[in-house]
Amino acid sequence: MLPEEGVNAVRVVVGLLVRGDYEELETLTEGRRLSASEMAGAVTASGLDLISPPDDAFADLEVTGIEQVSGGERAFRAALPLWSAQEGRSALVLRLTLTEVMDGVWTVEVDGIGEALPG
Repeated sequence: MLPEEGVNAVRVVVGLLVRGDYEELETLTEGRRLSASEMAGAVTASGLDLISPPDDAFADLEVTGIEQVSGGERAFRAALPLWSAQEGRSALVLRLTLTEVMDGVWTVEVDGIGEALPG
């Protein structure tokens, strides 16, 4: 399970996506994995208007893997369904890697924004 500070980092990322603030999100993630234009393109291609999910939606945050990285840091791979004006909870999924670099301090990488994988 992802610690509360990690969930809060996901809330920040989702908020930036909903506002369409891709440049700020690229800055936050230091441009690792996806650029602002790649994130914008993924959302635009979905044809959906993203909205803020209800607070309880973050309970659907699925941790798909945890690994130890250098210096005892923990990296969590996570996926969260996004919400849209058209569908409510949509098939569009945000995939992230969150790394706890110090106690309570997290870095975030957006690994992908796309349809949920079947299965």
